[in-house]
Amino acid sequence: MPAIQRLLMLTTVFGLCGVFPVEAAELVSQQEVRSALRAAASQRSSDIDAVSALLASQSARDAASRLGVDANVIRTALTALSDTELRDLAARAEMLESDPTAGLSRDVEDMVVIFLIVAIVILVLKAVD
Repeated sequence: MPAIQRLLMLTTVFGLCGVFPVEAAELVSQQEVRSALRAAASQRSSDIDAVSALLASQSARDAASRLGVDANVIRTALTALSDTELRDLAARAEMLESDPTAGLSRDVEDMVVIFLIVAIVILVLKAVD
């Protein structure tokens, strides 16, 4: 009986070694993973900065106060958003910053800022649930 167990154990060990070779190549190098993580963190930080800058503007503070929302609370809640949600809001904020008037009246610009604030609040509430 011990010979059979030993044979079975050796067959299993050699069989596993053939299936899972020790020298298996990595699919992605650790350096590539670190680089991708650094790029994602940098992009997220840049997106948070873009949305925060918009929320720090006087028009955003005015719009937030009209909605009864504290812009500082919204800014601190940005970290709860997913990367995709944050990237979308940052793109909208950057477009508003790069061409704030674009033929729009001041009222329409205020409405766009209000829309962004409401969108952030909704996304944060969704992320918290």
